[in-house]
Amino acid sequence: MKLALIFVGLAGVLWASSGVAAQDFFSHSDKSPFELTNIRMCSAGFIMLVVIILRGRFKHSAAILNRNKKFCWDVFVYGLIGIVMVQFTYFQAISIGGAAATTVILSATPAMVVIWHSIYGRKFPSRRDSVTVLLAMFGVFLLVTGGDPTKLIVPLGCVFWSLSSGAVFAFSAIFPKHLFKAGIDPAFMTSVGMFTCGLTTFLFVDEWNWSPFLTAENFFDVAWIVIFGTVIAFLSFNAGLKFLTAEEATVTALTEPVSSVIISYFIFGTAFGLIESVGIVLVFIAILMPVIVRN
Repeated sequence: MKLALIFVGLAGVLWASSGVAAQDFFSHSDKSPFELTNIRMCSAGFIMLVVIILRGRFKHSAAILNRNKKFCWDVFVYGLIGIVMVQFTYFQAISIGGAAATTVILSATPAMVVIWHSIYGRKFPSRRDSVTVLLAMFGVFLLVTGGDPTKLIVPLGCVFWSLSSGAVFAFSAIFPKHLFKAGIDPAFMTSVGMFTCGLTTFLFVDEWNWSPFLTAENFFDVAWIVIFGTVIAFLSFNAGLKFLTAEEATVTALTEPVSSVIISYFIFGTAFGLIESVGIVLVFIAILMPVIVRN
């Protein structure tokens, strides 16, 4: 149990660090968020594919896809929307407003999942879920406005792309459930979806040249994003998640925004005022709500 918590918590820290690395990358590179998404998806997806093949977790899921061809399309949709679009919108938000603000706004994603479930199930959310949504929304409001609705502290583009990334992530958390029930391994889904849909991004890249990513000033950031922020983070998360309840996994999800705020402060000097800090705390409480209040 404790080891599982460490694994999932570590994944959150690594995801946060990848956001900070992306912010540093955009500060001295003219490459676009989409081009960074392209290299991240292709490189990390290939490495993860090799890992699951060596661990013997490829054949079983591939056999399921072979028996049900429709699942192949579902995996592709999951990869395109649930992985590629999540990463693109995430990097786009960071390039505009920084890693700390982006990650905190994204932490409102559980509230979006609640809304998705309520609309899909055509029923009102529970009292606990309603409080979660209200806290998350009000917290994000305080963060981006400082309490003054007539002004924006966080750039509007960052808010838009962060919420878009959260909405797409909410979709990705709900859509593949029927595939998991069919026996398809989550690591298989992630690696295959990431690699195959990463290849499709070449269709939208004007210049197929990865050499600028390998320069001395860019290589460390890109390598960190691919190896630590993607491969190790996803493998660590999957390793720990299967031993945790949903509530325990929710608590460990707090490590990502907290880590992002702390790392951004020490590396970029990113700091928030009193009102914005209150907003961040409210978002953190919303994350913890499934544990604080039981239905």
